[in-house]
Amino acid sequence: MMRLGHLKSCFSRALHAHLHFVWAFKAKDGSLKYMVHKTTPSTKNKDSVYWDYWWEMVKASIWRDAKELPAIIDATQMQGKDVMEVGCGPGRLILPFARVAKSITAVDESDWTIKVVNELVFEHRLKDRVQVVQAPLVSLPFDDDVADASYCIWIIHHNRSRWEKVVNEMVRVTKPGAPVVVGFSSGEKDLPKLEDIVKPHHLQKCKEFDVAFPKWINEQGWALEVRKVPLLFEFKSPDWGFEVFENTFFPKKITDAQRNEVMTFLKQHHIPGKTRIEQEMRLYIIRAQKED
Repeated sequence: MMRLGHLKSCFSRALHAHLHFVWAFKAKDGSLKYMVHKTTPSTKNKDSVYWDYWWEMVKASIWRDAKELPAIIDATQMQGKDVMEVGCGPGRLILPFARVAKSITAVDESDWTIKVVNELVFEHRLKDRVQVVQAPLVSLPFDDDVADASYCIWIIHHNRSRWEKVVNEMVRVTKPGAPVVVGFSSGEKDLPKLEDIVKPHHLQKCKEFDVAFPKWINEQGWALEVRKVPLLFEFKSPDWGFEVFENTFFPKKITDAQRNEVMTFLKQHHIPGKTRIEQEMRLYIIRAQKED
């Protein structure tokens, strides 16, 4: 476990709530499988509705076990290590990674997601391996060089002033030369094009980030490796795909014209029995040799 910095430890301890739990188990062929178990929060709010649909995205990601999770595990080299997840959300990565890492320190800013993660840790008896901390991601309440690796997946995107601060903090708390991994959706494949319909210039921002982020990493004098991870989402119908996207990636209000264009896009990606949307995740693996 990682120790909180002496002057930064006054953050609230989270309570319990219910949402989804991802049960990990070993199949007969030796591979890891995951089953989502859903319970109902006592109070529904905009966070809980969002994460309900986000878990539908998780279940729709048919390459999650085969490609996404192994790619992150390999990039962080977390086997038997003390690692930190920066921006853990409701904990979709905690259970599979708790079977691999020695310990996980999970950090998030949201009251609601912290409650959910604490309940997940309690239910799965992971208190000795998972520490849950509520704190600003731009000001992590830890001493320097405490993590064997750190990772931030699907969290930082287009706000440069924010991602500079978050990554600087990740580098600070991670041991010199150890992997600091940032994952996000690239501007390639179907999903960014779909989002671009309802978020003007979204695709352009993705591609600008693709250029600006590695350039900034190089300016810091840090070593950088980029890996591409293909992802595939399958929905039972265009209508169901629209409902999931509407409650996760899309803005609160979209026009009728945008709605029609999105439905046309989804129908074009429908084959008998399923609607398939491709995505590409970029994993930026940063290694910083720090000065004494």
